[in-house]
Amino acid sequence: MNLTNQIEPVVHQLESALEADMLPTEWHQWGSRLLDHLRKPVQVAVMGLPGTGKSTLVNMMLGDAVIPRGERLPVVEVAHGRKTRSMFELEDGSFIRRSELLVKLDVPDNAVRARLELPREDLVRQNFVEVGLTGNFGHQMSMVNWVVQWADIILWCTESFDESEARLWAGVPDDIKDHSFLVLTMADRQMLRGVLQERIEALEPIVSEEFLCLYPIATEQAISARTAQDEVNTSLWTSSGGQNLVEGVMSQVENGRTADMDQAQMLLNKFAPSLAPKLSHSDERPAPKNRSDEPKAAEPVTKNVGLEDALSLLQLRANTMLDDMQSSGEANSEEVLNQCVDIANALAEMLQKMDAAEIVTQEMLTDAQEGAELMLLFQLEKDEEAAVDGV
Repeated sequence: MNLTNQIEPVVHQLESALEADMLPTEWHQWGSRLLDHLRKPVQVAVMGLPGTGKSTLVNMMLGDAVIPRGERLPVVEVAHGRKTRSMFELEDGSFIRRSELLVKLDVPDNAVRARLELPREDLVRQNFVEVGLTGNFGHQMSMVNWVVQWADIILWCTESFDESEARLWAGVPDDIKDHSFLVLTMADRQMLRGVLQERIEALEPIVSEEFLCLYPIATEQAISARTAQDEVNTSLWTSSGGQNLVEGVMSQVENGRTADMDQAQMLLNKFAPSLAPKLSHSDERPAPKNRSDEPKAAEPVTKNVGLEDALSLLQLRANTMLDDMQSSGEANSEEVLNQCVDIANALAEMLQKMDAAEIVTQEMLTDAQEGAELMLLFQLEKDEEAAVDGV
């Protein structure tokens, strides 16, 4: 059974559980967001400065020339549809619709966005959205901020990833960075100039902190490998870097959908066991794809505390847990998990009351909130392994 067929019963059962109010109030919103994620395709944003090969890359990913190259459309989306259709959104908010491929149409001068729908099964799982970063730095920054509100995966196309690009990327949330790729386009040209390996080595420290992975790719060769003949030119497809990039992106798409599906099934197992479907794709505990969609910790009640108080809290509660286990002679997994949830929530509450201007404190607060949310996942399982992970 493929992943799409596995997701469908989870969607139906989670929808039934939500409609029947089988989930407690604090879990209902998270369940609704999981349902929304499972219903819609994974959003893959392909972005970068003008002339960095974004359109070519999308065409390569799809194995077909579906986006016109050289056009200055700010946003172009390729999505699934029952039949081929192109749509332009104009500056005044009106739309032009045509039952043709985008590459066969003249782009209106006042178009701000285009959408191409294709009856392709591979687009059921993910959309591709090309976003150009034009104009001044402020406008480019606003476009980046807009993208991170909806993108699940980002492919940042570049030839060098210079200082201005690094500044634009710096404000992207870590949970998006963890699912994003830096793509060195036109790698063949850089190789001919003898600078490719040097550039890759220079970018390695940045990639290790800011991206999931770096992919150098000779996009034109990759397109030729997929489209020049009836069958894929395997050796050229591999050597161009196209195969590695496509496999890397598809792996992230599958992992994200699997994580959402696993989290939904845990909710069903916990609160609606009579509805929960039995899946066989994985017995592993998922890592949340986007923890901002999970239930938040309780409202803060502690005021005017410092980092020393937070450390003292951790030490005190840890000692209490150890004392309890020593006095009873055994560790009860459910009780340990309950204490871990309580401690994580208390820590997040403390940090939330600190000075918001302190960058290090904000980073700690984000980590603490994500930790508190992760504890709730562990608490659902109530087994020894989950208790160890919680501690």
